[in-house]
Amino acid sequence: MEKRLKVIVEKCPQNHPCPSVKICPVGALSQEGFQAPVVDHDKCIRCGKCAAFCPKMALVLESV
Repeated sequence: MEKRLKVIVEKCPQNHPCPSVKICPVGALSQEGFQAPVVDHDKCIRCGKCAAFCPKMALVLESV
C-alpha cells in the first residue's frame, strides 16, 4: 500500500519555524516564513519521521 505525506494546514499553528523541517533526512519539507510546511513529494521517502515529530500532528502519512 502506497503512502503519501500530507500537511493538514488547519492543525498547523503557522506562528513559528516548523520543527519537523529539520528532522527530514532528505530535505523534502520546506517552509517559507511561518507558513505551513510544503512537501516535495519527489524527495519524500515516506519514513514518517516528520509526522512522528510534529507536536500538533499536522503532518500525516496517508494511504493512497
